[in-house]
Amino acid sequence: MNDTRSLARRAGLLYVLAGSLAPFAFLYAPGMLVVPGDALATAARVRASEGLLRAAIYGELYNATLLVFAGLALYELFRNVNRRTSLLVLALMLVSVPISYVNSLAYIAPLVLLKNPAIAAVLDARELAGLVSFFLGLHNYGLVINQIFWGLWLFPIGRLVERSGFIPRWLAWPLYFAGAGYVLNSLGTLFLPPSLRWLTGSLQALGVGELPFFGIYLLIWGARGHRVDRVAAGLVVIAKILGIASLALLMLRRIDMIQYGGLVLVSLAFLIALVMRWRWAGSSARQIDVALDG
Repeated sequence: MNDTRSLARRAGLLYVLAGSLAPFAFLYAPGMLVVPGDALATAARVRASEGLLRAAIYGELYNATLLVFAGLALYELFRNVNRRTSLLVLALMLVSVPISYVNSLAYIAPLVLLKNPAIAAVLDARELAGLVSFFLGLHNYGLVINQIFWGLWLFPIGRLVERSGFIPRWLAWPLYFAGAGYVLNSLGTLFLPPSLRWLTGSLQALGVGELPFFGIYLLIWGARGHRVDRVAAGLVVIAKILGIASLALLMLRRIDMIQYGGLVLVSLAFLIALVMRWRWAGSSARQIDVALDG
């Protein structure tokens, strides 16, 4: 059981870390950069907010990279429950990673277009603005496609939760609802006419069910029985709240990008301290086992 708890808190931590910058990179940044229906204004915003665009690129690559390790951790946690279903979860998570890496090129393209003098010499301002808007729109649709996989892997995870025996069965339902919300939102964006997209537009909000009920639970359950780790898991919850609050303050223009970055670094410091604590605890336990065997 202790090994399962160790795997649980590792999987929960990596899953929380992987999604920590997603609201900023996938919601806030596009909303601040794109001016609907005005390519020239969009290009002007991108030119004036180069740091924001670079931060969004970093956030997307950060998210995709940590998903690899989160997927491996979830496989280790659930492989004894059902190996085939665990492999399906891992495969769906790994498929989304190259999509994110390729999609980030659509964010890099506007920087190249606006910063390269050779391109500016052969294209006028309207043509450049049109290309910038095109690549930002292409990036948005890349997110829509990738969101399908974000939803699909939640269904087998929910099934594994139901069959695990060490996680409450009811926690599978927030995962099912979140998965359905992601998938239906993407399909509506791709296939419904603009006048009907409101039918699925709000379903994306169901995605909030995956982290509070799944990632956070794994952290707390994995730390149960160890006082110092319960404190550490509480710090993770505080870090998550701090991240959400800082993003809200950024969207309300109460803080700037530098202050937001500082708050994110503080929240990540909590998580790094937690990782170091758990690594130390695991190393100490192994040393004790070796001593006893000797």
